[in-house]
Amino acid sequence: MLLGLSACGEGQPPAPPPKPRAEVKAAPETKAGPTDESRAELYLQAKERLAALLPEDKDGPQRLVGELGPGLREIADNASDVPLRANASLLLGTLHERAGDRRTAISFYRQTMALLPNEIEPRRVLALALAGDGQFEAAIPEQEAVIKDDPDDLEAWLLLGEVNVKAGRTDDATKAYAAYEMRRRGLIDGLTLQNKDGTYVMPVDQRAACARALIPARDNGTALALLYALSREPDPVVRQALAEAMGSQRLVGYKAPLTETAAKEAHPEAKAAMLWAIQEIERDPLESRPGPAPVEGTEAGATAQGAAGGAGAKDGAPGTGAKGQVPQDSAPGTGAKGQVPQDSAPGTGAKGQVPQDSAAGDGGREAAGGAKAPATKR
Repeated sequence: MLLGLSACGEGQPPAPPPKPRAEVKAAPETKAGPTDESRAELYLQAKERLAALLPEDKDGPQRLVGELGPGLREIADNASDVPLRANASLLLGTLHERAGDRRTAISFYRQTMALLPNEIEPRRVLALALAGDGQFEAAIPEQEAVIKDDPDDLEAWLLLGEVNVKAGRTDDATKAYAAYEMRRRGLIDGLTLQNKDGTYVMPVDQRAACARALIPARDNGTALALLYALSREPDPVVRQALAEAMGSQRLVGYKAPLTETAAKEAHPEAKAAMLWAIQEIERDPLESRPGPAPVEGTEAGATAQGAAGGAGAKDGAPGTGAKGQVPQDSAPGTGAKGQVPQDSAPGTGAKGQVPQDSAAGDGGREAAGGAKAPATKR
């Protein structure tokens, strides 16, 4: 009997069809958060946009608050770099102050102070904002801290006097204005005093510093002293500083002497500073006429010289100390004792333009209004 052969594989269950491969879904991409590098770039862009605003664009500051405010707040709150946070806070304060919201600006200035408690610039800005907002009592301790940091800051003394007047502290205001006058005289002594052998009591760098520190004193007495110093000063570094001070003050009476001196000036940087000063006077002149520089040997010359070798220069020491500190008994360098300049006191917001984030070491405060003096090479 023949046995039938079964087909190959007969009796085994059929193989199941292959399962379709499951689609692998890619994980959603997550955007990396901002870095301090990207934050710094955003901050610099915001700073440039504020600087580019034209004076006639009255709505510009408020518009920038809306456009730039959120990004700057994120930087101020979250950046790991403390100076960057402080810069953003200071720029936010500037934006809000220029937009007319001084209360919010003050809040950001206080935040800047908290971030950089050892920096004086945030206090200077805060004092101006508080005074501009009518908070005179609150402004006084901040302004006193500014003066403690630099006793020869004439503008700081003037503002301290002003806020004390407006706070009803008449006696304190009188003391502040008297201290201003003593510092002014001390700075003039530091600029002009000579020893009996004709050498200057103060070295070149300190005479230049005295010249620049006199910028807030726009009274005619100080102007005469600056002109007197310019006509006698042998060092070009000091002549450059004198020209920068005159260009910052912009008194009309400086123009002719500066023009005459610039024509004879051989030092390129001193000459450039004189030409810049002349341009600044032409751009925005102040009608005050200091008159010609005193001539040595005349009564006016003796007054402007500040009695060098007399009370202010005993044993070769000026009445000013290393930084132009208060002279104890030096003769006033320019005339009227106790005179407070008529046009130099800053209004409560008068210089009110907040420094451009200098608190965080971002390049220093810009000169308020007008071109900056030529940079000094050190």
